[in-house]
Amino acid sequence: MSEANSLFLNKLTKTTKIRYFVLLLAQSIISLALDEFLIRLNIRNTRPSRSQLMMISNNIENNPNHEASNAKVWAIAWPMILSGISIPMLGLVDTALLGHLDHPRYLAAVAIGAHVIAILYLSFSFLRMGTTSLVSQSVGRARNSADIGANGANTDNIIYRTLLIAALFGLILTFTIPWLIDSIIVIMNASENIAGLAAEYIRIRLYSAPAAMMTFAISGWLIGLKKTKAALALILLTNLINIILDTLFIVVMDMNSAGAAMASVIAEYSGLALGLVFVARNTQLSTLRQWRSWLSLKAYQQILAMNAHLFVRTLLLFFTFNFFTAQGASFSDSVLAANAILLQLVFFSAYVMDGFSYAAEVLCGEATGSRQRKAFIHCVKICAAWLTATALLFSASFLLIGDAIIGLLSDMPDIMLLAKQYMIWLVLMPLVGMLAYLLDGVFVGAGQTRQMHLTMWFSVVIVFLPTWWLTQGWQNHGLWFAFICFNLARGLSLAMVYPALLRKI
Repeated sequence: MSEANSLFLNKLTKTTKIRYFVLLLAQSIISLALDEFLIRLNIRNTRPSRSQLMMISNNIENNPNHEASNAKVWAIAWPMILSGISIPMLGLVDTALLGHLDHPRYLAAVAIGAHVIAILYLSFSFLRMGTTSLVSQSVGRARNSADIGANGANTDNIIYRTLLIAALFGLILTFTIPWLIDSIIVIMNASENIAGLAAEYIRIRLYSAPAAMMTFAISGWLIGLKKTKAALALILLTNLINIILDTLFIVVMDMNSAGAAMASVIAEYSGLALGLVFVARNTQLSTLRQWRSWLSLKAYQQILAMNAHLFVRTLLLFFTFNFFTAQGASFSDSVLAANAILLQLVFFSAYVMDGFSYAAEVLCGEATGSRQRKAFIHCVKICAAWLTATALLFSASFLLIGDAIIGLLSDMPDIMLLAKQYMIWLVLMPLVGMLAYLLDGVFVGAGQTRQMHLTMWFSVVIVFLPTWWLTQGWQNHGLWFAFICFNLARGLSLAMVYPALLRKI
């Protein structure tokens, strides 16, 4: 795999002019967008009064019209869509800058190190999902509560407790993973030429683990409160600072892969700082005086129980993605590269469709908290309609202009040819996966994470692995077929337990 990475990265350096143009354009767009959001974003304490909350509740209950629901879905979805799209940009920046250096080992080291960090950090993304669920349900319960003003204190307690958990997880990663880095590098099959650089990158990045974990919690809290513009601002600020520091450390100061790691660490703590500003400005000071209640083990039971299921579910999901990549690498270097290009397009479409999954989390969470089954079903239908439209758009685009898109991502004829051979699976993926994206959001919002955990076991152990085993004769087509079946099983298995979920609301 190391030789394949080096060959692939050498080819990438031939397109540096295009990448630098994209980099500069992206940097300008992010700068303008961040300025606009920070100007318009009201980060002062804007909690509505009791009478305003009652008016909002009555409007929702008495006027659940289709247009209003569409507006609410898009108000949540579009900032999260932009946030998701911006995530791959950091990889593009590192590729453009490191790929311009005199040796590809720096880019290869960052590719391996960033992959390890992504697995470690995203394994704790349940902090975001679990927090969104708890906060949105708390907001929904406030509609039926005699003391509606108490909702503020409830959501404040949720974020402070989750921040403590997130900080603890981050510190555990920072102080324990360095002892395992050498073993991790061996597992990643890194060559001697890049092993030391990759290990150095991972060690530096681990200093940002507390910031990354706490930012997950803050993002989930903001999304649950429907402050998705603020959540977007966190991502944009982090990306913008990372771009600037990447340029400074790598190009100007010649710090190579270590500079890329330091840039990411500083950027992640900068994003956390902005997030803490949002928390300070949107929580009640009186909540801080009750800090002893945050240390009660009983208060953490719901958070830990929910997040434990999400944690295992996320690990199973990562296992599937990594198994897919490893099996592709076993066929040939070219198949590995072709699958990587197609997976990037799969992830891009998923980032966009996840915007409506976020909307389902928030709106279904509120409906669950307020015990409004009709509103819950209505939100599911609206999100399903938008997800279906988006999936059809992506599938049609991949079918009609997929060859041209692949040509933009690679100039290697053999890889382009292979990617085109497997294009049919890329066309099917958005349509097959949309049900899973929708119901993931629905079940997270409803707080029914145990079902997500169990159905993921079913999808991996009962569907994905046996299907892969039985279709090994089809080689890479069989691998993609198993991956398609896995995503289909995720959606269908959740759909089977959906009626039981409705009965609980």
